[in-house]
Amino acid sequence: MSKHKLITRIIWVQLCCLSLSTVHAQSARIKQKEKERSFIKDSIALIDNLNQVGLLYYLEDIDSSFHYAMKARSIAVRLHYPKGITDADNVIATVLLLKGLFKESLELYSKVLVAYQAQADTANAGQVLSNMATAYNTMGDTVKAEMFSRLALQAVRNLKRDSIVSTIYINYCLNNLSLSADSVRYYLDKSREIANRYKDEAMVVLSMQAQADYMIRNGQRQGVLPLISESLSRSVNTGMEYFEINAFWLYGNFYKDVPDSVVHYYKQAYQLIEKMGFSSVKVPILKGILEYTKLSSNKSDTSRIQHLMASVLTTENENLKKFIGDYVRYTAIQDDNQLLEISNRNKQTKIWLLLGAFGVTLALLAVILWQFRVTRLLNKRISEQNSHMQKALSSLEQSQTDNTRIMKIVAHDLRNPIGASFSIADLMLANPNRSAEEKKLLEMMKASCEHSLELVNDLLQLHNRAEELKRESVDVRNLLQYCAELLHFKAAQKGQQIQLQAEPAVAYVSGEKIWRVVSNLITNAIKFSPAGAEILVRLQAKLDVIIISVADNGIGIPPEIKDEIFDMFTRAKRKGTAGEHSFGLGLAISKQIVEAHKGNIWYESNPGKGTIFFVELPVNGII
Repeated sequence: MSKHKLITRIIWVQLCCLSLSTVHAQSARIKQKEKERSFIKDSIALIDNLNQVGLLYYLEDIDSSFHYAMKARSIAVRLHYPKGITDADNVIATVLLLKGLFKESLELYSKVLVAYQAQADTANAGQVLSNMATAYNTMGDTVKAEMFSRLALQAVRNLKRDSIVSTIYINYCLNNLSLSADSVRYYLDKSREIANRYKDEAMVVLSMQAQADYMIRNGQRQGVLPLISESLSRSVNTGMEYFEINAFWLYGNFYKDVPDSVVHYYKQAYQLIEKMGFSSVKVPILKGILEYTKLSSNKSDTSRIQHLMASVLTTENENLKKFIGDYVRYTAIQDDNQLLEISNRNKQTKIWLLLGAFGVTLALLAVILWQFRVTRLLNKRISEQNSHMQKALSSLEQSQTDNTRIMKIVAHDLRNPIGASFSIADLMLANPNRSAEEKKLLEMMKASCEHSLELVNDLLQLHNRAEELKRESVDVRNLLQYCAELLHFKAAQKGQQIQLQAEPAVAYVSGEKIWRVVSNLITNAIKFSPAGAEILVRLQAKLDVIIISVADNGIGIPPEIKDEIFDMFTRAKRKGTAGEHSFGLGLAISKQIVEAHKGNIWYESNPGKGTIFFVELPVNGII
């Protein structure tokens, strides 16, 4: 998928997942709902109001959506209000989707779907299925996107033909890119017919813009501009600011072969975003502006836009980190609440048992007085033991919570861009017209992304389980050669060369894990070596072990951090010779992998002159 198509998909996600009422005069409706809340006396009505405000905040401030939903859920749990809990979870699931946490979003959507079905809420169940289709479509899984969009259609087939059905028809077209032109026209016409019948201007405009988007994507230029123009006019007249933004975006897409025109319309969209405070779509719009500014006649504006993009990305990343922290705390609170509920039930059971025992004791007091004294002493000891165990459990839970928070931050910072690269490589490989060299490069890129995603998954499971290595007989020389070829292009960017001196050797190891270790070591050598340097990778085969070494002529390892470089969360993080960033995890994970193979890893370094890392592995998996 091209960068432009990916950005377009992100823009449409904002419209696909939103409830019908959220796009119409949004800021005014938020103020209205917040004003109404000050007069609400009924707790159930308060929960519904908080969930509605959470929906309205999707465009303006996603973090506020999350906080309103959490507040609504907390009250609903306390009052045992199932619909309020489900509505809040629905808001949270959509927030996760818009934040790019697709896996977590889909997991929560699945729970919400089951709850709505149990409550016989067919309309919301259909909307959830449609949102799940949108999530899969955004992830690039078109098969599941089409499947869930069909399930959404089936779910609402017996509903009254109102706005919710109109929305699902539109989403069905947007999430099924393989639909024929006749099918798209059929469903969008039905959607527009329903919207006109109920005077739902939002759905009329959305169906027009969906039709225009389909025509642009399929090269049908005739009749597109009138559709966009009318949708823009209707949006302005009815105060639907987000549809105004989308109309400018569609204008830009229509003129994609004229970069100056694209930039002109995208900038109008961005100005409206700034005016309305729609922070959730700043980044995709700016990416579009930057992409076409580089192609326009005003290339000198590129630097300014890049600075603006950097500022917006910094703000978004800070907000995202804060959001993930809040979400981790929210998850921990949910777990604590479940434990507390179980604990309360156990305490109630104990109370009844004690009361029964007390009654029996009164009846037989004269006979079992001495037994009562023994029982009281035993209960005291049990209480002390329970207290100690509870303190230990609390400490363990806090440690696990901290670890989980860090792992989720890592997952977000790494998984989404790597997953996007994997999807791009996969889509590009699908083009049969690519040369053999291009296919080889793309396959290497895809394999690298796949291994990197597995690395992220290993990090997430690092404190959850002890992984069993899948050992097999591996030609280590071929493995090193493949790794060197894969990283050759990265080294070439700095004018470096990777030299391989390898003896024939076969070892009983996990090939993928050892590949990761070698890849980490070579990547570090590239990162901390100057331009034009040579990196030497050697393989020596001895009687019972093999020794892999990676030598560079880089900046070396200072004495003050020599004892920290293999630590999991070390502060010994340095920038590379070209300013490359380091997360400080590669060597720690490499050490764990090597030690899991019963091997050793160490280094020799001369600060300012270079470093050699050594990995010793048993040939048969046993030392």
